[in-house]
Amino acid sequence: MSGKILILDDLATNRIVLKVKLSAAYYDVIQARTGAEALALAARENPDLVICAPSLSDMSSHGFVQSLKARDGVEAAPVIMFLHHDDHQARLAALQSGADEILVKPVDESMLLARLRSLLRQHQMARDLRVHAGTASALGFAETAPIFDRICHIGLVAHGQKEAVALAAKLGQLSCYKVKPLDPESALVNPRDGTVPDLYLLRVCAGSRDESVDLIARLNASPHSRKRPIIALLSPDAAGLTPGLLDMGADDVIDETCDTRELQLRLDRQLTRARKAEAMREQLQTGLEAAVIDPLTGLYNRRYALPFLDRLIDETRRDGRGFAVMVADLDHFKRINDRHGHAAGDAVLSQIARLLKSNLRDEDMIARIGGEEFLIVMPDTGRDEASRMARRLCAAVRRSPLHVMSSEAPLNVTISIGATLGHPRPDAETPRVDTLLDEADRALYGSKSDGRNMVTFSRRPAA
Repeated sequence: MSGKILILDDLATNRIVLKVKLSAAYYDVIQARTGAEALALAARENPDLVICAPSLSDMSSHGFVQSLKARDGVEAAPVIMFLHHDDHQARLAALQSGADEILVKPVDESMLLARLRSLLRQHQMARDLRVHAGTASALGFAETAPIFDRICHIGLVAHGQKEAVALAAKLGQLSCYKVKPLDPESALVNPRDGTVPDLYLLRVCAGSRDESVDLIARLNASPHSRKRPIIALLSPDAAGLTPGLLDMGADDVIDETCDTRELQLRLDRQLTRARKAEAMREQLQTGLEAAVIDPLTGLYNRRYALPFLDRLIDETRRDGRGFAVMVADLDHFKRINDRHGHAAGDAVLSQIARLLKSNLRDEDMIARIGGEEFLIVMPDTGRDEASRMARRLCAAVRRSPLHVMSSEAPLNVTISIGATLGHPRPDAETPRVDTLLDEADRALYGSKSDGRNMVTFSRRPAA
């Protein structure tokens, strides 16, 4: 995995040695001697990850991390902080300052590279989500979903009842978590009550390596669990398994002998990351829906309908099955707006949209493509079936008086429909979207000219 790594260390020898190792792994490396220099370089070069020495000449390493995270917010690159000694208080201080990982010198190269790959993977996924969700927000399609504090559910998987009980007791000291012991098989099943764990915590020992690796892979692939963090909690005899577990998709690997406060900090960080990702996905989904849904009628809009029709044409080229295209237009809609006001006109459009949709099949597509104009596409449909459906739609509208606030009496409205077929033609290639719409529009014009409240089929391709 490539990426730009910023090394911050006041000793040139340390920077050079580390640069050689990272360059050999195909990372782009930039260097800084002081915290101030590193902050300026980070602002200019936008590194994907920062490696920070235990001590700096111009500020504390904790102060540097806090400044970086405070300035860049959610865009801040993950930070790996080195320590001279494996001390509980020093580890806690580093995590509390915002460091994403702590490694103790001398650093095992395989461990360093595995941590780099894991953090870069998580950072890139979050950045991609922010780009898409941010685009939706910038276009005015969505607002950021709030992240609420709540009790988090942890699914605890341990090979052995004794170990499961001990871990549940340790986690039970943390009131913010609700722990549910799971066996490997039940972890892979979507709970019937819908309470999917917010995080999966797997205890891994040397003897359970293969089962744990398999479980991580399957959890990452299962629909109910693939967006949930997976944390491996290593027993003392499994310390060397960290690189492999990280590369298999574990979001973090923690020594089970770690301080309870460090465990909580690490779990909280993964839960926060997952919640932010979920909020951005919801924001993106809302934005996408807003981009393709007509807000008045709840139907699709032209932005969705035309690509849908284009994809259907491509399928027709492959399988030869035909489809029907209809354009439906309300008759004398201007009179409704003039006599009863635009609010009444909007109410009529909304009711007509619901009426038309309720009379179509699930596989049919209906969109509002103009003021009072609707596009209906019916896959795998021939002329006879399309003609029956079009007449049914006309009759359903004609027989359904509509109620609006500005009129005591219900309004009687009708629609006119122009239809055409999309299928490979003996005298020409499969028609394009604009050709089909032109044919349907011409047929609609025929319905309007012949008295409205009727269906007309296109007699020939548009010139």
